[in-house]
Parts: sequence; C-alpha cells; structure tokens
Amino acid sequence: MKFFKNKKGFTLVELVVVIAILGILAGIAIPRFMDATASARGSKIVADMRTIESAESMYYAQNGSYATMAQLTASGGLLAAEPLPPSGDYKVPESGKTGTVTARSYTVTPSNNTTPKTVTISVGSTSLASLVSKS
Repeated sequence: MKFFKNKKGFTLVELVVVIAILGILAGIAIPRFMDATASARGSKIVADMRTIESAESMYYAQNGSYATMAQLTASGGLLAAEPLPPSGDYKVPESGKTGTVTARSYTVTPSNNTTPKTVTISVGSTSLASLVSKS
C-alpha cells in the first residue's frame, strides 16, 4: 500500500474550528439585525405620523380646522394615500421608546370645537407626542 506524503485538504479539527467561529459570529450578528429591524419600524412610524402632522398643518392653514384621515386622503387631498403602520415590535431611536404595533391604521382625531383647536395622531393607543418625548 502506498501512503500519500503530500496530503491536501483540511483536517476535521480545522473544519470544526471554522464552524465554531462562524456560529459565534452569527450569534453576535443576528440579535443586532433584529434590533435594526425594530429601529426601522420605529423610524417609519414616527415619519408617517409626522407626515400626517404636516398634512394637518397645511389643511388647517387652508380651512381653519383640522381634518379627518378621510379628508386628508380624499381626491385632491393632501395625502396621496393613507400610510399604514408596520406590524410587530418597534423601537424609536430618538426616544428609546419600545412597543408592539397591532393596529392596522393610524388614527387622526380632530378637536375643532375646543379652544385651541387640536388634533391627535396615534397608532393604536400610542400618540406621536408620547413616542418622541424622552421622558
């Protein structure tokens, strides 16, 4: 029998070490990815709510009262379409607030009979003001 003197390839120990290193790296990277997804959801929620807030400000400047979401998205309205919140866990980067969105739409509640006139924009039971405040 001939034995090969110049063996080429990797030993079993080398392969196990490489697989262990890849497992450790994956264990570090996956939680960071999950946190990035939650931060992206939080940023989208705040951006959507601020867009609605801007549309409300423009509507108020034109009409002297705040609008409902239906009025904002009506034909010729200030929003081309009603933004939809992402579902799942979120984290707002600017305030550190966290939570879970289960609502399928944003809620716009105008109060035109009060002094001063106000509008509340929320997703589920969470308002824009509470999402961006650091307290």
